[in-house]
Amino acid sequence: MKKRHAGKFVYTSLLLTFLLLGSCSRPSDETSKARLVLEPCSPEIEGQKDLAELNALCGEYEVFENRETNEGRKITINVAVIPSLAKAKPDPVFLLAGGPGQAATEQPWMIMPWVKKLRTYRDIVLVDQRGTGSSNPLDCMPNGELPFEEMFKVRIPSSEIAKCVQRYDADLTKYTTDIAMDDLNEVREALGYGKINIYGGSYGTRAALVYLRRHEDTVRSFVIEAVAPMEMKIGYFAAEDAERAIGLLLTHCEEDGECNNAFPGLREKLSRLISSLEETPAEVELAHSRTGELHKVTVRAETLRMVLFSSLYDTVRAALIPLSIIKAYNGDFSVIGALLEMQGSDVGNTSVGMQAAVLCNEDLAGIDKGLLDAGSSLNVFSKREMVSFFSEHCDFFKGANLPDSYFNPVKSTVPALVLSGELDPITPPRWGETASANLKESRHVVVPGMGHGVSSNICVSNMIVATIENASVENIETDCLKGISRFPVFLKNTGPIAAGKKVNGQ
Repeated sequence: MKKRHAGKFVYTSLLLTFLLLGSCSRPSDETSKARLVLEPCSPEIEGQKDLAELNALCGEYEVFENRETNEGRKITINVAVIPSLAKAKPDPVFLLAGGPGQAATEQPWMIMPWVKKLRTYRDIVLVDQRGTGSSNPLDCMPNGELPFEEMFKVRIPSSEIAKCVQRYDADLTKYTTDIAMDDLNEVREALGYGKINIYGGSYGTRAALVYLRRHEDTVRSFVIEAVAPMEMKIGYFAAEDAERAIGLLLTHCEEDGECNNAFPGLREKLSRLISSLEETPAEVELAHSRTGELHKVTVRAETLRMVLFSSLYDTVRAALIPLSIIKAYNGDFSVIGALLEMQGSDVGNTSVGMQAAVLCNEDLAGIDKGLLDAGSSLNVFSKREMVSFFSEHCDFFKGANLPDSYFNPVKSTVPALVLSGELDPITPPRWGETASANLKESRHVVVPGMGHGVSSNICVSNMIVATIENASVENIETDCLKGISRFPVFLKNTGPIAAGKKVNGQ
C-alpha cells in the first residue's frame, strides 16, 4: 500500500495508549477500551510537520477494504487528534474535508478562528477518508503540478488516469461515501469517543449527511457549509448553478456605475468571446507567473468556461472576472492565464482517483445522457460539457452497489447549522435549503456577498462556535451579517474599485 510518510508507526502497549490519550476526551462508559494507538506526530514524517507543531497525536487504524464481507485486503486509515488546550469536554469535533478527494489532515484547519476557539475545550479529530491523504491514497499526477500548457486543456488526459489506475492497490468500487463513513464511525469507537460534533464543508457536507443518516445516535451537533445534499447530483447541476453565479456577477457589474463604465457591454462581449473561441481557439504566448518563462498555449471555449467556473468559487478571484473577460475579448489572455494557474498549480492536493470513485459510482451513475440534449447549452455554461468534464474517466471507476434509497433526503433531529454563500457557483443556497428542510432542528443561514465557503467571516465563525458549544441553533446571532457585500470588482490588475471600502463586514 502506498504511504506518504517515511516510516511506520511504532505500536506500543495498551497502557501507553491510555497515557497518550490522557488529554483526549473519554466517553462516559468507563468500560470502553481505545483500540487505536496514537503517538506524538513527528516533524520528520511527511505530512506530520504541521501537526507536530500543534502537539497532535497521530496513528493508523486498519479496516477491511470490503466492509460487507470483512474479508480480504485491509487498508489503513490515517488519523490525527489535536488535543484540547484545557481539560477536554467529552465530545470532540470531527472535521470532514471536501473535494471529494481532499485529506482532512492536509487542510489548514487551524488558521480558522472557529477551530482555534473550539480547541480550547474540545479535541479536534482529523481522519483521512479512505482513498485520500495517507489512507490508501488513490493519487494521480504525483508531481503535484501540471505543465503550464497542459493546464489550458483543463482535463487530465485519460492516458495518465489509466497509468494511475494500473498502479492502485485497491478495489475502486469500495471507496464510496457510505463505506467511508462507516470507517469514520469505527475510528470514533476505536478512539473511545461517545457523542461527537461534526463539521463538513463542500463534499464534506455530503459525507457528514451520510454519516448522520447511518450513525445519528453518535452525533451531538452538526454544522455543514457549502451544502451538497443527497438530492443534488454533483456535476449534473453544476452548469445551471454556475450560470446563476455568473449572471449575478454580470448583473452586479451592470448595476455598478464604476464597473459598468470600465467594462461596458460585458455580457455581450462574453457571449461573443465564447462564440469566437468555439469557432477558432486562440493560439497565444503567455508568461508563467512564477518562472516568467514564455509558453505557447491554446485557449479554447472550454478553457474559458472552466476558468470562470473555478474563479466564481472565491469572491476575490471572481472580482477579476470582468477584467479577464475584457482583456481576453481584446486578445490579451494574461489574466485568464493567471486565474488558471491559481486553480491548477497544485492538483496533487486532491486524490483524483478517490474523487472519480465517488462521483462515478454515486452522483454520475445512471445519468441519462439523452436528458442533456434538451437545454444543454446555457448562456455561458454547457450542461453536457460540465457533465462530460466530471464523468470523463468513469469507465475506470464504476460498479459499486448502492441502494435505491441512497439519494433519499437525510432526516434528523440533531441540532444543525446549515451555511450557504449567496454567490456560490456549485453549492448555492437552494441546496442548503433542500438539506435544511429535512433537518428538523436546523437553521439555514445564507451569507451575502460570499461564494463557496463562508466560515472565514468572523460573524459566521461565531455561529459555528455557538452551535457546537450549545448543541443548539435557537439563539444564533445573524444581525452581524448585515452590510456584507460582494468583494469590489478589479478595474485593473493591481486593485479593486473603492480599495478602502469595508468588504464582507470585516
